[in-house]
Parts: sequence; structure tokens; C-alpha cells
Amino acid sequence: MEPERYRRLKEIFLATADAPGPERQAALAALEAADTDLADRLRAMLAAHGATGDLLAEDRLPLREDLPARAEAVAAGSRIGPYRILHELGRGGMGTVYLAERDDGSFTQQVALKVIKRGMDTDEIIRRFVAERQILAQLVHPHIARLLDGGSTADGLPYFVLEHVEGRPLGDFCEQRRLDVEARLRLFLDVCAAVAFAHRNLVVHRDLKPA
Repeated sequence: MEPERYRRLKEIFLATADAPGPERQAALAALEAADTDLADRLRAMLAAHGATGDLLAEDRLPLREDLPARAEAVAAGSRIGPYRILHELGRGGMGTVYLAERDDGSFTQQVALKVIKRGMDTDEIIRRFVAERQILAQLVHPHIARLLDGGSTADGLPYFVLEHVEGRPLGDFCEQRRLDVEARLRLFLDVCAAVAFAHRNLVVHRDLKPA
């Protein structure tokens, strides 16, 4: 994003982030008339800001009372949209990530598929999850996994699909390749470039791990 457009987006966001709903809508409408791309970015940022603020104000994440808080894993071989689940990769606060494969006949591709957990599908958490999906759609960078697809499961749980990158701890990677200090610093600069790109687009990760 050009520096001037970034400054404009930041100014409007800071002015409207905690404003009443009608003021937000008026600002969005005015921006939409002048710059639809910037308006889409502002809309996603405001949605993410509102969802995060609401959740931080709660003592705990609001769960649906009619479903167990501990989500059951999606079985290997199950299908979500055009994707077949292979196995679980990991779990986070809102969702579970699976290694999946597209096999609808168009083409074959292994991907990382994140679906919201059963029992976590309240309006507030879904709003936050959808906001995360929109933010990822705007982050196009060689060192950030690309958003490929998204949708909802047959029973209405939102999901999104990212390119799958085989990962390992950076320390292990450096040791296995016997990287010297200069090579390790170049790798660190690649990581910093990705984080800086997200920051320039007013996205803060808030869960980066040292390794």
C-alpha cells in the first residue's frame, strides 16, 4: 500500500474505531464513494477491532450452552466443501487446523484448512473468525501463507483455506542446514519483513513465538 493511502486509512481507523455505529457507517460510506479498496480494508479492520474488544471484555469466551466446550476432531476422510480431511495439524483458541486435500476433480492440492470449533460458534466468535479471514485475504506477501479459499461447512461452521507450508522450529532448521550467523540473520530479516508488512497494513499478530 502506498504511504499516502496507508496514512489516510490509519487516520480514519483511529478516528472511527471507538465511535458510535452511525458515525462508523457514515465514514465508511464516504470512503466507499472515493476508494472502494480502502473502504473494504477499513471495514475489515473495524470488524476485527470490534470483535477483539468485545471478547477481551468478557471473563471467558462465550460458548454455546447446548454443545460441549471441547470440540471433537473432524474425522480423517471427511469432506469440507471440495476438501478431504487428512489429519489434524493443531488447535487454537477459536479453531482447529487440518491438513486437507482438494479432490473435487478440478485439481489436487494439499492445503491447511482452519474451521471454527463446535461449541465456539456464537455470533461474536464467528464475527471475529470471519474478520480474521478477511484480513488474511488482504495480506499478500511471499513470506505469509496465502489465503486460497473459504466458506462454510454443511452445518454452518465457517472455515478458510491457506497454502500449506511444511514447518519446523527455526532452531532445528538452522542446525540441520548448519547455517552460519550471517545466514541466520538473513532468515530473521525475512521474518521481520513479513511482520513489518502486516504492521504496514495495520495488522498486529499478537501471538508470535520466538522459535
